Amino acid sequence: MEVYLNNAATSWPKPEVVYRAVDAFLRQHGASQGRGGFRRSREATSIIEDCRRKLAEFLNAPDPSRIIFTKNCSEALNTAIKGVLRRGDHVITSSMEHNSVWRPLKTLEQKGVISLTEVKCDQRGDIDMDAVKDAFQPRTRLLVCTHASNVTGTIFPLAELAELAHGHNTLLLVDAAQTAGVLPLDIDEMGIDLLAVSGHKGLLGPQGTGALYIASDLILETLMEGGTGSSSLSPFQPVELPGRFEVGTHNGPGLAGLGAALDFIITTGVNEIRTKEHRLTGLVIDRLLSIPGVVVYGPQDPDQQVGVVSFNILDVNPEDVGSVLDEVYNIMVRTGLHCAPQAHRTIGTIGRGTVRVSPSFFNTEDEIIYFLDAVREIACQAGSASPVKSEKGDYITGYKIQQTSPCFSDGSRVRVVASLSRDISELFPYLNAVLRGDFDQERMLYTFSYRERPIVLQAQQVTVGKTEDMATAEEILDAVVAILNKVAAKREAIVPTTMPQLQLSPFEIYKYFPRTNCRDCGELTCLAFAAGVIQGKHNLEQCSQLKEEEKAALEEKLADYLAHLLPKGDELEL
Repeated sequence: MEVYLNNAATSWPKPEVVYRAVDAFLRQHGASQGRGGFRRSREATSIIEDCRRKLAEFLNAPDPSRIIFTKNCSEALNTAIKGVLRRGDHVITSSMEHNSVWRPLKTLEQKGVISLTEVKCDQRGDIDMDAVKDAFQPRTRLLVCTHASNVTGTIFPLAELAELAHGHNTLLLVDAAQTAGVLPLDIDEMGIDLLAVSGHKGLLGPQGTGALYIASDLILETLMEGGTGSSSLSPFQPVELPGRFEVGTHNGPGLAGLGAALDFIITTGVNEIRTKEHRLTGLVIDRLLSIPGVVVYGPQDPDQQVGVVSFNILDVNPEDVGSVLDEVYNIMVRTGLHCAPQAHRTIGTIGRGTVRVSPSFFNTEDEIIYFLDAVREIACQAGSASPVKSEKGDYITGYKIQQTSPCFSDGSRVRVVASLSRDISELFPYLNAVLRGDFDQERMLYTFSYRERPIVLQAQQVTVGKTEDMATAEEILDAVVAILNKVAAKREAIVPTTMPQLQLSPFEIYKYFPRTNCRDCGELTCLAFAAGVIQGKHNLEQCSQLKEEEKAALEEKLADYLAHLLPKGDELEL
């Protein structure tokens, strides 16, 4: 069974009518909108304008010309934010926003164009309405927020936020990437001034489609300028919408598919789509909460969230969980920070991220049960706590083994997670100056190797991977504590740095290989062999299909890389 549960990123599969509409546009029409008076161009224009009309009706936008087509929701958000804001404006946003809101705002703040207030949400992802009220200033121009979080699924109270904004003569911009096509959206009733939507998620259209609604009384600066198929004699963008913001050739096939997707949604009914996703989301939440070792984030209530559920399993790296779900069970989910670091800071997962599962209208209950059974099996392998282990030292006085589990990449080896006696994050810049590794400032992680075992340091935790047994794991933990104490004692003689160390990605090596995955080298894939070459576990002679010219280039690259390396954990001398 293959199960796709990453619909918060891109919905799949699409309704059959979408595939047919895209194919028909390419085969039967194929011309550009507004770039000719001949029949095919007129037909293309008609299809695109029909999609615009349908989307306006679907969102209850009074004027279809105020619907601007974009290539995605990110472009729509950037168009709105950078088009409406002026120097000296103040903006309010929430701590649950996607980077497509957060980065444009922070960029404008960094340039001195705007001042910015981030309203902190609680760990469920709920926004504090009192804090929003307190955030307004005389120069507040824009309140921008998500309709539903792409990390926790938490639904924001748009009508109340609109009332607050308008009461302070402030515009409301809504990121509806996760709700358009899934929850009822009524621009007029909800009092939305600017609405950004994605075409390829809940609206079930092809990738490369999105839209922005602009209220009739708003005039925005353009994000880009160019050909519009109209007013060609003028050196400036036309003032009329939608042409003012639709520069260049439209994504005709994509918009044909989006129009067909809207027909499907309207015929099926948003309420029916929401009812099914609500049922599947409730099943996911209820069953995940019943699995020992699983932590579920967000409202944990399908009434208060869309079909987006984030979770973790004990101290297992979410990327490991995602890899096992994919490689062992053929289940596709999203792991990491989901382009929303502020949301992860809010719910307390910035140091590791989460596993995110997002069912859609086209998933079945059987698929959800299969996914839940897989999570239960992974959680059962994750193990339980070990007894206390202490070591004396000036800086670290001991550690406690919290979890042991089989390594997902090799079930015969052990992965151990231990808590430390104190927060060690202040040491990371010093470690980065003397020890070969990687300092991830955003996630506050320092990773390195000791005796060819991966070591991951967090604020008050160390993870040791790929050890033969518990005795070896404890030896390595003792050695790691000794390294930390040694670096702490020598801090005055070390110049700390947060600059990235010289890194050689396996992908830089991988591109030289024949990529046949022949396994003659002993690895399952050429990429795994490339990683082994960098780590010194393999040599180039083991690749029987490697051409001499590629081998020579690789030898030069590896020699340069090795000449600039800091010592590994077991080579460190201070």
